[in-house]
Amino acid sequence: MFYSKTPIYILIFFTTFSLEANNNYISFSHKFMDNDWSFLPEVPASFNESNSKEIDLGLSFKNIKTTLYTNELDLILQRSSEPKNVSLYANKKGFDLGYVLKNGDYLYLLSSKQSADPQLFNCYEFSAFVLGSCEAANLQVSSTNPLYESLGDNIISINASTKSYGMGYQKYFNNFWIESTLIELTNTSYSYDWLSPLEDIQSPFLLNLKVDGVTLGDALNSALERMPQRKEWQSLQLKLGIKQKFVLIDNFNFIAEYDLVLLEFSDYREYKVTPEFNFRLRAGIEFYLGSMNLLLYGDAYVNNLIGFEPITFNQRTEHYFDKSYGELGLKFLFKF
Repeated sequence: MFYSKTPIYILIFFTTFSLEANNNYISFSHKFMDNDWSFLPEVPASFNESNSKEIDLGLSFKNIKTTLYTNELDLILQRSSEPKNVSLYANKKGFDLGYVLKNGDYLYLLSSKQSADPQLFNCYEFSAFVLGSCEAANLQVSSTNPLYESLGDNIISINASTKSYGMGYQKYFNNFWIESTLIELTNTSYSYDWLSPLEDIQSPFLLNLKVDGVTLGDALNSALERMPQRKEWQSLQLKLGIKQKFVLIDNFNFIAEYDLVLLEFSDYREYKVTPEFNFRLRAGIEFYLGSMNLLLYGDAYVNNLIGFEPITFNQRTEHYFDKSYGELGLKFLFKF
């Protein structure tokens, strides 16, 4: 269930003390994308729509501060070839915990874990071959091996999770141009596993079947190379951020945020080209009244979601990450 299993041990630690009034908050965020929205950056054709929901809880006691969050990501992805529905649903839980320095700057540690629901495909297209149990299949595939009983009528299942940990430093400014800057260094590990009887096809007759000049064996090898690698890999990310806030009129602010992420992958089997950076621009209008804030904003990414939603990246999706991405969002925050 959404927002379940919050790190209770941190909550207990803070709630046993008197929390600092007005330094604590709870916020609700919701982001949207629809590929019919022409005012957003053009997204890959298979990206139909997305929804992302997040709850943040910020708590502080004297100079100790933490933020706990949980997030749901629902990407609706539809292709013209099999499998046509490659949608991704994932949830992420994480926190940061740190110390507020005398000048107001914040030094912290961070950690998060993201996991996806299994992706199940009952058909897969390999060049001119469509294998599986769907209506479009020109070859049916089945196996008596008990290993594949969990697949049912499907021929491929994919499981994925990521873990991240790191540290950061946020500096606050008391001037008109810059509200704060931050620097974060994060290590992410990626774990993927998949299951398919297609790996067990060894019959020379089947592997040498030819359609439109392509043999099934060659088509299978090419497609299986695009599956996420089973050996765990890592990325090191350096994030540099700037936040601006300008007063428009009473109770209204204009906000702008700039986030540059530099990435270095290790133990990753690159299929073609992996982006080494991403940049996100956020712009919006904030309305505030007493202890309540409402923010309406838009995000634009240079290289899709790489560096921001790690679970979306692997060999199967690598070719999407040299393309832009955009979404709209709203955030409600209540201080207590």
